[in-house]
Amino acid sequence: MHKGQRHRVKRNAVIGITLLFVALACSQVIDLETNETGGQVVIFGRVTNGTSFNQIAVARTGNLGQAPIPLSGAIVRIISENGQEQLMHELPREPGIYKPEQSDFKGTVGVGYRLEVEVLGQVYGTSLQVMPEVIGEDRLDWELVEEEDISETGTTTTDHVIKVYGQTSFRELPDEFYVRWGIEESYTVFGLVLPRSHFPRYTPEQCYIINDLSEQETFLLDGTKIRSLELGRQLFATRPIDRSFGVKHYFNLIHSAINKETYDYWSKINDLTTRVGSIFDTPPAPVPGNIKSNDPEEEVLGFFEVVSIDTARIFMTNNDIRVFWDDPCELNGEEWLPVFTVPFECVICLIEEKIVEETCVFCSKLPNSTLTRPSYF
Repeated sequence: MHKGQRHRVKRNAVIGITLLFVALACSQVIDLETNETGGQVVIFGRVTNGTSFNQIAVARTGNLGQAPIPLSGAIVRIISENGQEQLMHELPREPGIYKPEQSDFKGTVGVGYRLEVEVLGQVYGTSLQVMPEVIGEDRLDWELVEEEDISETGTTTTDHVIKVYGQTSFRELPDEFYVRWGIEESYTVFGLVLPRSHFPRYTPEQCYIINDLSEQETFLLDGTKIRSLELGRQLFATRPIDRSFGVKHYFNLIHSAINKETYDYWSKINDLTTRVGSIFDTPPAPVPGNIKSNDPEEEVLGFFEVVSIDTARIFMTNNDIRVFWDDPCELNGEEWLPVFTVPFECVICLIEEKIVEETCVFCSKLPNSTLTRPSYF
């Protein structure tokens, strides 16, 4: 298994190719850069054994220095080995992102699926992939530790961090099997509580932040190289302590049973990441995927995977972590007075007058935020 840690990622991409792989409350967005000039079609996506977040992303590379261009109006189908088709529809507010028309659609272990996309007058597709079975069970634990960091000026600082570890037990050891793990965190953020007398119809938002913590490296296992049903304790994430731990703070380990083709693809991504330093840095060449065009001369970027998944989850609260923080959105004493200077019920005026930050009122504006409550909260 590869080990990784969280890194600050560089967003000054030369050309970004967006890969959206989401599974059962796990949202991962990866920008893979290339030296290619714009115009290549890029298709990424997955089918899982769950009903949520089976998605296909369709785009094309932009010109030098530009972001990927979402492709709307594509006809996207997931086709099973028995010929049944699941038509995907484009999300109204997310151009280029396609989800199943049937909200209860999910894949079945042991069944093969392929992807077909019609866009820009061309047809793109993959061969059938059979969904593997999850044969492992994960257990999570965590530790609160102090870590020292030395700044460029030589100043030493000490931070409290959470280290999240996982162990895996396998029911059996087939001759060949492959696993990918992803680690994410989720926690709640509340909008600012305003005086009911001045804002009678205002209701504070309750938001859920879901962050991917495996953005630097993908955790992979080639099952042909292990001989024990027990996989030892592995470090999956190191997370600095902050005010997000003031309420329930979840860590979710997403265990994906994958095939060899998918394993090889992600291994190449890891190789480039290790060699270059970040998946946001320009690799020496595009990573070949499994998407083919009906035009044999056209090179297509991207990957389609068929996986089964399982999730191990652990949470902690402020009772577990005896550290406390100031709320940057909290108003105290005379700080409340300017709130009453804006017109009656004009919440937006608080932001326009810079009395409060926008994200203090509308937590849905925070990165990776959703108003949809995850099922495990």
